[in-house]
Amino acid sequence: MSCSLHPGGHFEKKAVETTMERLDQSDMHGSIGSIPDQVEAAWTEMAGRAFPDACRNVDHVVVAGMGGSALGAHLIQDVFRDRLRVPVTVVSDYAAPAWIDERTLIVLSSYSGGTEEVMAMAEYGAARGIPMIALTTGGDLEAFAGRHALPAVVFSSELNTCGQPRIGLGYAVTYLLAMFRQLGFVELAGTEVAGAIMLLREMNPVYAAPEEDNPAYELALSAQGKSVLIMASEHLTGNAHIMANQWNENAKNLAAWFAIPELNHHLLEGMTHPGENRDGLAAVLIQSDLYDPRNQRRHEITRILLSEQGIACPVVTPRGTTALEQAFDLLLLGTYASFYQAVMNDTDPSPIPWVDQFKRRMAD
Repeated sequence: MSCSLHPGGHFEKKAVETTMERLDQSDMHGSIGSIPDQVEAAWTEMAGRAFPDACRNVDHVVVAGMGGSALGAHLIQDVFRDRLRVPVTVVSDYAAPAWIDERTLIVLSSYSGGTEEVMAMAEYGAARGIPMIALTTGGDLEAFAGRHALPAVVFSSELNTCGQPRIGLGYAVTYLLAMFRQLGFVELAGTEVAGAIMLLREMNPVYAAPEEDNPAYELALSAQGKSVLIMASEHLTGNAHIMANQWNENAKNLAAWFAIPELNHHLLEGMTHPGENRDGLAAVLIQSDLYDPRNQRRHEITRILLSEQGIACPVVTPRGTTALEQAFDLLLLGTYASFYQAVMNDTDPSPIPWVDQFKRRMAD
C-alpha cells in the first residue's frame, strides 16, 4: 500500500502516519527524534576526559572511517574550517597517505567496531607507532584498542534504537567534536554547544510531525519521484554530504552533493543532456545568511539558471545564528526529510539490502 495523494500532489497526513507505522519496523523515526539527546549525552560524557600528550602534540589529524562513521568528521571539517588549529583529513579507504608519521593522530572511527577499512588503518598505525584513538560502540576495534593500550572512547548507543550508524550522528559528531576540544584542536565554549542543543530541542517536534508546515516534510514532498542534487557552501558543505548519504540509504533514492562555488564552474553545463532527465531532478539549495555575500549571490543565480532549465529547485535555510547551530539544525532537518522520502517511496528506511549483499560477497 502506498500513501494516497490529494489532487494537488500532497500526501494525506493520516495516510503518511499509517504508512510510517507499517514501514518503520525499527522505529527509525523515534531514533531521529533522539538526536538532540545523543548530542547532550555525548557532550556530558566527554566532560573532563583526558588524552595522552602523544595524541595532543601533533601536526595533523586523520579520521579513518566509512559511511556514517566518517560523516561527523566531514561536518566538523566545514563548520570549524576557520577555527581548527590542525588540518583534519578524512580517510575512507584501506591505504594510508604517505605523509602520516608520528606527528599525526589517527582517530579510528567505526560505529560497529568491525569496519575492515578502519581496522586496516589501525594495523598500519600500530606497526609504525603512530598515536591513535578509537571511537566506537565496541566490537573488534574496542578489542584492538585494549590489546595495544590505545585510548578509546567506547560509547553506548541506547539512544539510537534503530541501530543504524547513520542515525547515530548526534553521537558521532559530538564525541569527535568534544575529543577535538579536549585535545586543544578547536576552541569551543560549552555555551555554544548548549545553544545548539536548545535549538535542536525546539525544532525536533516541528520536524517530527508529517505536516505541510514542516520544512523537512515539505522538502521530501518537493523531491518526491526525483533524483536529488544537494548544493551547499562553506560551513554547511559537510551537511550536504550527510544529506546525500542519508537520502541514498534511508530513502533508497539517488542523491549526490556538490559545493558552491566549485559547481558553478562545471555542473550547470552538465544539466544540458540528456534533456529528458531534467523532469526527474531536484536541486536542493542550502542557503545561509552566514555565507560570504558572494556565495549567497551564487546560490540565487544558480537557482535561477537551474529553474530556467526546467529543474525543480527547493531552497532550505537552516535556523540558527552560529555555524554550529545551523549545521545541527540542518542535520536534524535533513535526516527527517530522508526518512519522509523513504515513506513516500513506500520503503522501510532501515534495511540496506544491497549494501549488505555487497558485504556478504566481499566476505566470501
